[in-house]
Amino acid sequence: LLALALSFIVIVWQGLVENGLTGFQSTMNLWPRNLTDASSWFGVVVFGYGIVPFILNFHESMKTPKHIGLAMKMGLILVFFGYIIISSGVRMLFSPSHSFDGDVLQALPTNSWLALIVRLLMTFVVAMTAPLIVVPCGEMIEGKLRIGVDEVRKRIAVRVLLCMSCTGLAEYAPGFVHIVSFIGCFCVSIVGFVLPPLFCIQLKYSTRKDSVAKMDFISCCDVGALAIGIITTILTSTMTFGEMRKSQQQ
Repeated sequence: LLALALSFIVIVWQGLVENGLTGFQSTMNLWPRNLTDASSWFGVVVFGYGIVPFILNFHESMKTPKHIGLAMKMGLILVFFGYIIISSGVRMLFSPSHSFDGDVLQALPTNSWLALIVRLLMTFVVAMTAPLIVVPCGEMIEGKLRIGVDEVRKRIAVRVLLCMSCTGLAEYAPGFVHIVSFIGCFCVSIVGFVLPPLFCIQLKYSTRKDSVAKMDFISCCDVGALAIGIITTILTSTMTFGEMRKSQQQ
């Protein structure tokens, strides 16, 4: 958190040095220009709000696990306001001198020590938060391969291969924002919007004794949420992947 705070302090300072407060006096439109931009925005937001893959780890590490609901609600509210203030503020701050499509690092000087500090801080943040993603993903792969808890070497091999695969994919990605957006649209969207209603439907119908289960209001909501999740995932993933390939060809 400290590294992220320092990164944004440096970015804001650079914006103030270049443009002052003139960007906040503009009337620029911050809404997505088309469906592709909206899909990219959706992927980044979903990636940032992807609490579902980590909630079990958070629940197990809490001193009072029964407060997981309150903690998650407060955390998401803080993230919501933080996203609005930081993203919109930084975008308006750099608006007089930059019209970039991508991450904010493009607005920083390429041969400046400020840009180097920000990139090092971002690298540190990724290195520290990567285990939060690698551990649950590795555990799912280990479960599918039926690797036991005592098979330490096999578990290490799975997680090392997972990290190497992700590193190789990131090397060929045209930019950090594109890969984050695609992961959000495809992976996190499936885990957050498709699987939960699907599991609810399966659990509800598997626990009922009668062979013909009746559709009640909750069941209709689950089916509607599943349909919306599938359509949104397919649409945004397709648009984001097309934009990512287009940027890579350029």
